[in-house]
Amino acid sequence: MHVLGESGERAFLLGNEAIARGALEGGIDVFACYPGTPSSEIGDTLSRVSRYLKDFMHVEYSTNEKVAFEVAMGASLAGKRGMCAMKHVGVNVASDALFSFAYIGAVGGFVLVSADDPSMHSSQNEQDNRWYGLASKVPVFEAHSVQELKDLTKECFEISERFELPVILRTYTRLSHSRGIVKLGEIPEKKLERVDWKPDPERFVVLPSNARRLKLELERKLERLERFLESWSFNRIEDAKDKRLGIVACGLSYSYVKDALKRLNLNLPILKLSSMHPLPLRLIEDFVTQVEEVLVVEEVDPIIETFVRTISKEVHGKIDGLLPMNYEYNVPIVEKAIAKVLGVPTSLNYDKIIERSKVISKVAPPRPPVLCPGCPHAPVFYVLRKIAKEEKLCLPSDIGCYTLGYNLPYRAVEICVCMGASVGVSNGLSWVLKDKIVATIGDSTFLHAGIPGLINAVYNGANFVLIVLDNLTTGMTGHQPHPGVGLRANGSEGKRVKIEEIAKACGVDFVEVVNPYDVRRLEKKIREALNRDLAVVIARQLCAIVRMREMRRRGAKLLPFEITDRCNNCGECYRVFSCPAIYLENGKPQINPALCTSCGVCAKICPERAVRVKRT
Repeated sequence: MHVLGESGERAFLLGNEAIARGALEGGIDVFACYPGTPSSEIGDTLSRVSRYLKDFMHVEYSTNEKVAFEVAMGASLAGKRGMCAMKHVGVNVASDALFSFAYIGAVGGFVLVSADDPSMHSSQNEQDNRWYGLASKVPVFEAHSVQELKDLTKECFEISERFELPVILRTYTRLSHSRGIVKLGEIPEKKLERVDWKPDPERFVVLPSNARRLKLELERKLERLERFLESWSFNRIEDAKDKRLGIVACGLSYSYVKDALKRLNLNLPILKLSSMHPLPLRLIEDFVTQVEEVLVVEEVDPIIETFVRTISKEVHGKIDGLLPMNYEYNVPIVEKAIAKVLGVPTSLNYDKIIERSKVISKVAPPRPPVLCPGCPHAPVFYVLRKIAKEEKLCLPSDIGCYTLGYNLPYRAVEICVCMGASVGVSNGLSWVLKDKIVATIGDSTFLHAGIPGLINAVYNGANFVLIVLDNLTTGMTGHQPHPGVGLRANGSEGKRVKIEEIAKACGVDFVEVVNPYDVRRLEKKIREALNRDLAVVIARQLCAIVRMREMRRRGAKLLPFEITDRCNNCGECYRVFSCPAIYLENGKPQINPALCTSCGVCAKICPERAVRVKRT
């Protein structure tokens, strides 16, 4: 594996792989995560590495982000180095532990990787997790390149231990999913060895009497760290003779600024910042007072800009509208802002290029995201849509592949808020709606955050149907295992936790497991569930992508289906069920054998029985 290259070698790494390599060079002992784009590859990389570096560290996929945080925190409290990684909204889940751990402080180095998602490529919001650092009094650091991401990850462990603070390493989609050539450092020779527990209850138990003292200690730690950051190598001023405009470049924005200045053939002073909290205040003041005007470039919210405005009048950025308030930046956006302040032309007419691209994009056929051919979620939404034509249903859902049930032709997702909310929201809806409620949630999501809501429903007597779409993997983020699969991050077998047993243990009386490819039985069980007060239906079938991979690995042959002359072109298979493997040719539906996964659902729903296994 290129992530395991020798010291001094150069490797072409994904940003998230660089974080993983930095953690290895930092001598990580325990890593825990709940997968979520754009952070998933950090855990995937370290899980693969753990199979090669025997006994070097413990790696796990935790049930949710709060648990992942606490696993890494436990390692830190024992004096070991711990890291957890999650997407930005995952920090919402972990925040309870984050705020209290700031008071306790790290013993062994502790790094929380928050992968933010400007432009919401795969997320429900665009939150800026630097605010968590400010609110919890936890340091926040950012890198500007893949190389620096690797180096900064290692540095974060050092800072965490030196100042006895947990730290947040903030990355974002464009950096996590960029690739760059990285010069590798040394991975220490070590083994994860158990140590004796050193109790320190006056520090580790955050009772009010202890917490009041610990908060004052936290403030002192941050003051010491701020002084250190004034001369920290990752923060620096790049001076220039042209003082008309000084640019404060935060994290990845530094790379945008450097490229923009190169295109404009300008040499302007730059303050490169990697510490977002605490800020090196004297360094910023020294920089701002040396230039006529200041431009602050940062993703997503104007946090640094707000502070700079308190010490300088001529400040540009998001607040004055020079830079967009929303979505991620790029080089043209930054170049246009610099050019506007200085009254110079941009290197290219970007507005004209954008208009031209809009014209060209109209030529390309629309390609909305769809469920994969053979996806076991598709029959569930097909059945729900069928039932919804007969009686009015309310259809809450959750975060995962199955959120695509929102799209046409299914339109079987009517509410989607956050992980596990389908169950909690259904509790509330059950007390105010006349309509029947059918909630859908994935297997990994149910184990992540759905169980408390189900217990609440049993306890309070809520009335709804919960369909657990169990495809035996964490599908949306890259097919990571979870407790319902039974595999661990390092590939070893663990004890499988069965969702049906959990549902029964929660007190649900009606619990049924059904193969969604068996459409008739699926429909029957959902209809039965609708006649019960509270019911759980588990639609279990392996993710089509994983199933196809396993079949190819075994050398098993598929038996693709075909549409015969009995077809009357009613459209049930391609218009209502909407299988991506079925297409129209000369006005007649055909099955693409390269896409067909032999799930057989089209044959079961065809009213004319015009679909059969293809004869060879």
